[in-house]
Amino acid sequence: IPLARVAGISLANRNGILVREFGAFEAADRIDTIVFDKTGTLTEGRWRLLDVLPSPGVEERWLIAAAAGLESAAEHPVAMEIRKAADVRGISPVEFTQIDMFENGVAGIADGERFKIGSHGFLEDWMAHSDEATPTVSVQAHGLSSRVYLGRAGRLEGLLVFGDRYKETALESVSRLKARGCRVILVSGDGQTATETAGEGLGIPDRMGERRPVDKAEEIEALRAGGRSVAMVGDGVNDAPALAAADIGMAVYAGSPLSREAADLTLMRGDPLQVLSFLDLAVRVNEKVRQNLFFTFVYNGVGIPLAMSGLLTPLVAVTAMLLSSLSVMGNTLLLMTRDRRH
Repeated sequence: IPLARVAGISLANRNGILVREFGAFEAADRIDTIVFDKTGTLTEGRWRLLDVLPSPGVEERWLIAAAAGLESAAEHPVAMEIRKAADVRGISPVEFTQIDMFENGVAGIADGERFKIGSHGFLEDWMAHSDEATPTVSVQAHGLSSRVYLGRAGRLEGLLVFGDRYKETALESVSRLKARGCRVILVSGDGQTATETAGEGLGIPDRMGERRPVDKAEEIEALRAGGRSVAMVGDGVNDAPALAAADIGMAVYAGSPLSREAADLTLMRGDPLQVLSFLDLAVRVNEKVRQNLFFTFVYNGVGIPLAMSGLLTPLVAVTAMLLSSLSVMGNTLLLMTRDRRH
C-alpha cells in the first residue's frame, strides 16, 4: 500500500500536484461533492478597478485615498488593486491611527472618525441608516464583478467596482466533474449577486455568496453530516477553515501559506483541471493498491499452509517471498511506466 501511494505522489508531482497526505488517495474514491471557492480558483483573481462610485457630495479622489489607507496592510487582490489605483493617480492614502482586520472587511479610525470597508454585509448596519441612496453600478466585466463598500461614521461614502474573468479551463472542469456524477457547489465571500453571476456562467446551480470563513467551514460540515463526501478547492486564507473541514482539501497555489498548510494537496499550476487529474490518478493508485493486496494474499494463502505442512523448504520459501516482493514492485512500476508513455 505505501509503495503504490509513494508512486502516486511521484506521478502527482509530475503533473504539478503536491500531495501532503497519503490518505487523500483513498478519500478520493468516495468524493461525490466538489466545493469551489470563486476568486482565484475558478476565476483568475486578477481584480481590476472598473469604476469608483462616490455618494453625493463625496469626491472620488478622497474615496480612493480612504480606501487605500484602510487596505494599507491587507494582501487580498482587491486591496492590492486599490493601493495600485491610488499610486497610479498620485493619491496619498489617508493615515489611520488604528486598523482592525475582520473576516469580511477592515475597520479603522482617522481624525477621530470610524471607517469601514468591505462587503455589503460588513457595512449593512451603516447602510440601513444612511440618508443617501446606494450609487448605481453600471459597469460589468465579462459577467463578473464585485463591489466593495466604504463608509464613514455610520454613513455610506461610496463603493468601488472590481472586475474578474473566468480561468480558461473553468467551464470544462465543471462540466467534466458533473459528468463524473459529482455535485459542484460555488461558495464565495463576495456578494450574492456576483456569486450568482459567476455560477450561472459556469453552469453551477448551487451558489452561495457573502460567506465568511467560518460559514464556508460550516457548509462543508453540513454536507458531510448529510452523508456527502466533500472536496474543497480554494486559494486564500479565508478558505483555510473549509479546507481543513473537508474530506480532501485542495489548495490552489498562489494563495496564502495558511491555506496550503490546511490542505491535503496543492494544485501548483492553479488549473481547475488538476482536480480531475488528481481524481483520475487516485483511481489508478487505488486500483494498484487492490492488485498488490491480491498478490500478497495469494502468495500467503498458498505459502503458509505449505510451510505448515512441511512441504515448503526454506530455500523455496525465500524464493517465494522474493517473487512476492518483486511482483508487487513490478506491478507498481507499471503505474509509472504507463503514465510516462501517456
